[in-house]
Amino acid sequence: MIRNMLESDYPQAFGIWRACFEDDEDYFRFFWENGFPLCRGLMWAEDGQAVAMLFLLPGMLGYPSALGCRKRLLPAAYVYAVATLPAHRGRGYASELTRCAADLAKGEGLSALCLRPGDEGLFGYYARLGFIKAFARHEKANRHGRFDWMPQMGEYIKKESERTGRNLAYRPMESPGGMLLPLDTKAEQWLKKTKGRAYMGPALE
Repeated sequence: MIRNMLESDYPQAFGIWRACFEDDEDYFRFFWENGFPLCRGLMWAEDGQAVAMLFLLPGMLGYPSALGCRKRLLPAAYVYAVATLPAHRGRGYASELTRCAADLAKGEGLSALCLRPGDEGLFGYYARLGFIKAFARHEKANRHGRFDWMPQMGEYIKKESERTGRNLAYRPMESPGGMLLPLDTKAEQWLKKTKGRAYMGPALE
């Protein structure tokens, strides 16, 4: 079953994180204390034990002329740290979590979900869930449109970059570098106008 992630879920969430990602506990603890309060987490639990998870981080879509113009910015969420314990993979939990995230985001008035697949093989996986290649990483893509963080999330990423000495907001990305799931007609129009060449510079893996 799917449920919202709670602050008390730290041990289970870190257990999934440790099994699936290379970051150490210091990184995850900082995210939990500073980033998690700004976002939403979902878990798939079996017999009370969390076996899969994802986070939705607050962001926005914009056109080049809309930078700083709130009326033309579309609320969106970035799907982050989709993970399933190895022993529970192949059962569709991540797909169900992603679909649930889309339903929740749409119900809250968000226009789109965005993400950066962890490797090339995942583009096909997310395409089957309705995601479309929409982002590049090179600066020229910025003339078409962009994804960016909500201010509070941007501040978190800045703090974590300063803390670790790693520029988390700007990691190398091949084009196409990210995908988008439109949740309303505004996002569909944004996709048509940006022609799959929008900029996803501040993307987390």
